[in-house]
Amino acid sequence: MSIKIRRREATLLLATLGIGTAACEERKAGQGVGSKASADPPKEGAQAKKGPPGVTADTIKIGSYGPLSGPAAAWGVLLHAMNAYFAHINEKGGIHGRKIEFIYRDDQYNPAKTPAVARELVEKEDVFCIVGGIGTANGRAVADFLETKGVPYITPASGDQFWSEGGKKNIWTAFPKYLTEGAILGNYAGEKLEAKKVTVLYQDDDFGKQGLEGVKKGLGDKGKVVAEISVQPTDTELGGQVSKIVEAGADVLVLYCGIKQAVAAVKMLEAQKKKPKILTSFVLGDPMMFKLAGDAWNGTISSMATKLPTADDPSINQYREVLKKHGGGKLTVGNFTLAGMVFATPVTQALELAGKDLTRDKFIAALNKFDEWPGPGPHWEGDGFGPTITWNDKQRLASNKIFLAEAKDGKWEKLTDWLAPPGGEKDDDSDDDDTDDDFEKELEKELLAE
Repeated sequence: MSIKIRRREATLLLATLGIGTAACEERKAGQGVGSKASADPPKEGAQAKKGPPGVTADTIKIGSYGPLSGPAAAWGVLLHAMNAYFAHINEKGGIHGRKIEFIYRDDQYNPAKTPAVARELVEKEDVFCIVGGIGTANGRAVADFLETKGVPYITPASGDQFWSEGGKKNIWTAFPKYLTEGAILGNYAGEKLEAKKVTVLYQDDDFGKQGLEGVKKGLGDKGKVVAEISVQPTDTELGGQVSKIVEAGADVLVLYCGIKQAVAAVKMLEAQKKKPKILTSFVLGDPMMFKLAGDAWNGTISSMATKLPTADDPSINQYREVLKKHGGGKLTVGNFTLAGMVFATPVTQALELAGKDLTRDKFIAALNKFDEWPGPGPHWEGDGFGPTITWNDKQRLASNKIFLAEAKDGKWEKLTDWLAPPGGEKDDDSDDDDTDDDFEKELEKELLAE
């Protein structure tokens, strides 16, 4: 029997949530604020406590990692936004009376450092699950370890095809694959922009290489990729790459690289008056790009995997309110902070569905029942932040859709509706009014049977 999870039903599932008005408790250093090391040593005997890892009568430990410093630190706001989201959830009473203790660590976007960070979160902090870890190579560096330890890994902040096709039973991913996104960008370049020559500046790892492969596939025989130019995530001097871009003389430049490299390349091309039309991955779709690149960013077309963070929409309006209230006055409205909440909301939804008697098995069973779930879950107004999510034992990719927006005078303007990959892959966001009168009983029965 297929069970469709809907927002209006979620509030009735399994048990009534405890709703409180107390403000969030002040967190210890290194917990909910991000740090390179935890402030307190692990409590003696912590591994011997009863119950699932990271769960007590009144708390649930959730972990994450990402670049809080280093060349990709701008992406670190995603973690701070997740912290703001969990602070909101705690303020409203938590999930089944348990508050979320969110612990995130800095790996400086260095995959050589991510394993030590993940080991600390799992073996020292004893987290229940990992959510939204940032980076393709970083995530791959810890995927086997997390699988071996039985740690659920929710919504990695990456579009690597590995997350949905790598055979890992402990991973659920939210954003489209870079291959899919690249194919949509390539098709748009050839079909709508009528580009005959395309250059791709790509990060020399699976993130950039998969984007490049997608662009070539989507462009097809409508045009040709005339230059494939690689860049390292630590590169700061891009004179050589920019010279190659100019020499190629392409109509369109597609960027699959980090923020610093994208800004440097675009500003140099603008200064030389050699800037072609630019298309970018959603990893460069934040309004901070206007501040970093200035007027040189005008005209750039970026993919978007969520609604625009400035939209007049109930769920987006609440996102901005929560960001303002719990962001410490330092988090700005943008795609990166919105993505943090996109990654976190399925976690609280699954925790609510799993019930008060929480185990990892029940949590996993709940995740595998998401069927066109609109989001965004408990303690939130409106539906989700983007396309619906469907996860089950065989499908771990939530969505293959993006839309395109263009940079105009310091803001993004939507260019297209939601786009699926060229070739007609089916991804139907349609919703109907069918309800399952026995929804709660059916899900409870299946969870208790696990």
